[in-house]
Amino acid sequence: MRNTAANRIVAGPRTARGLSLIELMVALTIGALLLAGAVSVYMQSRNTYRTNDTASRMQEIGRYAFDVISPDVRLAGYWGLTNRPDSFSNGAAVVGNDCEANFTVNVAQPIQGRDAKATGGTGLDGFMCAIAGGGTAVDWSDVLIVRRATSDAKAMEANRLQVQTNREIAALFSDGVRPAGFGSGDMSETHNLMVSAYYVARMPDINGVRQYSLRRQTLIAGPVIQDEEVIAGVQDMQVQFGIDADADGTVERYVNPGDVIPAGARIATVQLWLLVVAEEREIGFRDTNRAYDYANADQAGALFHDDRRRVLLSKTIQVRNAAT
Repeated sequence: MRNTAANRIVAGPRTARGLSLIELMVALTIGALLLAGAVSVYMQSRNTYRTNDTASRMQEIGRYAFDVISPDVRLAGYWGLTNRPDSFSNGAAVVGNDCEANFTVNVAQPIQGRDAKATGGTGLDGFMCAIAGGGTAVDWSDVLIVRRATSDAKAMEANRLQVQTNREIAALFSDGVRPAGFGSGDMSETHNLMVSAYYVARMPDINGVRQYSLRRQTLIAGPVIQDEEVIAGVQDMQVQFGIDADADGTVERYVNPGDVIPAGARIATVQLWLLVVAEEREIGFRDTNRAYDYANADQAGALFHDDRRRVLLSKTIQVRNAAT
């Protein structure tokens, strides 16, 4: 048998062929382009997310502010068993507590306001109570004051302004003793007096950026006025009152706070505008193309140049006790 082993050819080691410099440069270029595209898509997605998040947050701020103010306005002039302010007697005497005289007990005006433009941007601080720890009231925002009684009956309590009502008369008192002329049990009801003054204040800056807040001053025991924040991010609040002049249940026209209201006319609705501003600046954003023109705001037509987003929201609130 023939031996074929000698006929075998032993192959030597083959030389491995690598990438050329041109191929390597092409690969790096393609990789860099893909990476740049991915980074660009990521940055655009991130900016879109931040923009949408900022817009959503501003909408939430406006909705929350309206949700706080609306119940107050709807119940303005609610006193319990009667809604006639002309039937009140005042057993609480004059109450000042750093506000205008009788600021808290002025039940004849369940809805009241101060128009910033009409006052020339002055007098707003003196109109409200001087409270330490709060912000500084801005001179371009209106003030909205709501007076009413609590919706549920309360126990009598000394050193708290309260309202006692029956079907015919009402009385203010603060000594915890039922006023004369009111029966016990179901013959009359006791409610706490509620007074809220909503305003916009400038708050301390954050990282050099101006901050604003919707705040309110509320009546608590004493009587004492307490200043508290409703929500941050509101730069302006404008107020107008819808007037029902002929008692047909419809609004004929809107007036600004402080305008003369015809005798016999009633405030049937309150229209609010809130200018909500983002907390931080946004790189690359310029709020220079939109003029904010609403109500009779001092900054109607103003253009802002602080690189912050803003949204203008409006709501009309019906006053359930419009008979006041």
